[in-house]
Amino acid sequence: MIYVGLLLLAGVLQGMMVSLNGQLGNYYSLFGICFFVHGIALVLLLIYLLAIRRRPLRFSGAPWYVYLVGVMGIAIVSSSSWCTLRIGAAAMLALSTAGQLISSKLIDQFGLFGMPVVKLRARQLPGYLLVVIGVALVVMF
Repeated sequence: MIYVGLLLLAGVLQGMMVSLNGQLGNYYSLFGICFFVHGIALVLLLIYLLAIRRRPLRFSGAPWYVYLVGVMGIAIVSSSSWCTLRIGAAAMLALSTAGQLISSKLIDQFGLFGMPVVKLRARQLPGYLLVVIGVALVVMF
């Protein structure tokens, strides 16, 4: 149950973040928004790692592709900031959620990035269909 609560909180915070990033787009360029978002995160992470955990940073042993998360983060912040101002936070998050479901199902289906294989089951299809219908309703109406 704690996982459900934490994930719901993460969703609430994501909705707030998208709206705030969109507002930053009224004042700064996409580069400026990425600088603020990632710069603040870097400072907080360094404080945690160096002052609280007191362990040195180590960048070895991970597969090369895990470092792509930085590029993905910049793409997400940039696109969400730009799109939110044009189509609204609800439509942006609905489309983003659909994209997350597509990519996560592909990752599960084929065991990409070292994840365990979780095949698509027929009983999941109505859930995917409802998401598609919900996204369409949010975006079109």
